[in-house]
Amino acid sequence: MGRNERVRQNVGMNNRMRRHAVDPVERYLEVFDELRRGKRWSTDTNILRFCALTLAASDVVGSLDGLEAAAKTLASEAGGFSPLSSSVRYAVAAILLRRGLDPATTVRQVRETLTAFKAHKLQKGGAHPLMAALLLVLDADGNVPSDATVARLKEIVVRWKKDHFFLTGVDDYPMAAMHATRAVGIEELALEVEQVYQGLRAAKYSSGNPLQTVSHLLVLSDLGPHEAAQAFDRMAHALKTGGQRVWQGQYDEVALLVLSGARVDDAAARAIAYRDRLRAVKPRPSAEIAFSIATGVVLAEQAEALGGLDDAQTASNLRSVQSILEAQQAAIVACMVVSSAATTAASS
Repeated sequence: MGRNERVRQNVGMNNRMRRHAVDPVERYLEVFDELRRGKRWSTDTNILRFCALTLAASDVVGSLDGLEAAAKTLASEAGGFSPLSSSVRYAVAAILLRRGLDPATTVRQVRETLTAFKAHKLQKGGAHPLMAALLLVLDADGNVPSDATVARLKEIVVRWKKDHFFLTGVDDYPMAAMHATRAVGIEELALEVEQVYQGLRAAKYSSGNPLQTVSHLLVLSDLGPHEAAQAFDRMAHALKTGGQRVWQGQYDEVALLVLSGARVDDAAARAIAYRDRLRAVKPRPSAEIAFSIATGVVLAEQAEALGGLDDAQTASNLRSVQSILEAQQAAIVACMVVSSAATTAASS
């Protein structure tokens, strides 16, 4: 091993040790406070909460100037009719800063990917297709995905519609994008997704879009469908025992805690403890947002722990965990933007 390689390894080890030495909630709050101190009046504080979660899970300094500059480039490059002209641009900017990708170049790659969506008769307008295209570009290390990958996304959505015609729609594009990059047969994937869904229905969890999202998430674990559904049930019970309600709105967080790979009792206890600490700091987030962020902190902690291991499968799992976390955060921000627009329209 050469001297330069030893230096790089030592630097990487020291960076990991420093990050582990910092309390994860404190790290998050430091980044959030830095973003919040210089925010514009028009920028939703809750959106900055999720941007902080993305940036805190990396070595990127949580500078509002850097976030604002990247967000401005995204909006300028995307144009006024793109979702990137809304507050979604901040969530995407944080992801690109974390990945070290150029905003203008990424917009062009996403636009080209959305053109491929149209060629395959997929919807290209709106926040969900945008996030699906972005996830494909991120998986391709900032490049345009292959036409075969876009075609596979279409096939996955069509296949999911066979099992849940009225549930499957454009909001499932991001999860289909995540599965489109995996080396698994479409029929096998659909079977496993349906087994998870039906296993959770048998355990008395409410049917609907949130449960379908959970079934899409849980097949990304190393567990089989039956075991994944059982793990979800155990995690939900552990959270309820600790005082965290588990309604449909919290289903995806429960699934993410399962995907973290942490022990059920440990993951649930940490998520609840982090939620309470976040709620104790002003400005206080809502209980739902605090729990969602707390879940993200747990997931980021686990991803960091995996990152310290030299193993190909571990590296693959780490990328999946990071992509899931980023997709979840951006999806929440997109929902905030849609809800805000609907409220404004109703009151006008």
